[in-house]
Order: sequence, then C-alpha cells, then structure tokens
Amino acid sequence: MNDLRRERLQHEGLLGEKEREAKSLRLRCEALRDSARSHLDPLEKIEELNIELTFQAVTDLWNAYLQLLELLGEIKNIKKALGKADS
Repeated sequence: MNDLRRERLQHEGLLGEKEREAKSLRLRCEALRDSARSHLDPLEKIEELNIELTFQAVTDLWNAYLQLLELLGEIKNIKKALGKADS
C-alpha cells in the first residue's frame, strides 16, 4: 500500500472517530438543554426554582457546545484535506 493511500485511510478513520464524537456531544448538548429547561418551570415561583441546578446544566451545556464547535471545525478541516464536500 502506498503512503498516500495509507495516509488517506488514516484520515478517513480519524474523520469517522471525530464524527462519532460530534454526534455524542450533540446528544449531550440536547440533554443538557432539556435539563436546564426542566428546571425553569414558568408556573413555579422564582424563589422555588432550583437555580443552582439550572446554572450547572447551562454551564455544562456551554462547555459541551464549545467542544462541539471545535470538533466541527476539525471535521471540516479533515474533510477539506480529503477533498470531500462539507456536509
């Protein structure tokens, strides 16, 4: 197997890994979003809301979102190196 083919296969493998990781992070973001929303019942009195749990969920969501954006940038770069259209 020539070096270019081996390198391409390595990049394809890395792309698959990064895409799986992005899917997992996206699901985590969705779960954290839903968790934050569940703590913000509009019918509940403000002083009865669990703001600490809401804050923790939103903080975790922010961190996961930043990781997802970074990962999506890596995926875009790998696809570009492989000559694949961004999808």
